[in-house]
Amino acid sequence: MPEEPTPREKPTPGEEDRTDSFDLEHSERVRVGVTRGETDLEIGPPRDYPDRADVSVRPESTDGNRVVLSIDAMAGDHGTGHADIELTPAEARTLRDRLDEIVRWIAEDNTSADTDLEASDDTDLEAGDDADSVPR
Repeated sequence: MPEEPTPREKPTPGEEDRTDSFDLEHSERVRVGVTRGETDLEIGPPRDYPDRADVSVRPESTDGNRVVLSIDAMAGDHGTGHADIELTPAEARTLRDRLDEIVRWIAEDNTSADTDLEASDDTDLEAGDDADSVPR
């Protein structure tokens, strides 16, 4: 009698969906530009600002180990913009570290009006309540 194969453990979220994507809250802030020499040129400005945008990250190993950062922006029915940035693992780690530093700096600075980094939304507060007393 053949031995039954051991059931495979449940795949991790990274194995299950190799592309981790999230929508941007402020798609109107998406800009795609190019640099030529020492002059920065913006392509556009677009007639329609994006009404939807998302960022995705996925592994790419067909030509060496790469991490692909993609940005997609959509405006109306036909306006689209797309950018792919291929990063080496070292570059991806540098980007991760840099983002971590910036997020920590913004959270410590706490001067940005739309900062929601680890902060609670105080719109649910009633008079006399503080952020810690409202259930989440």
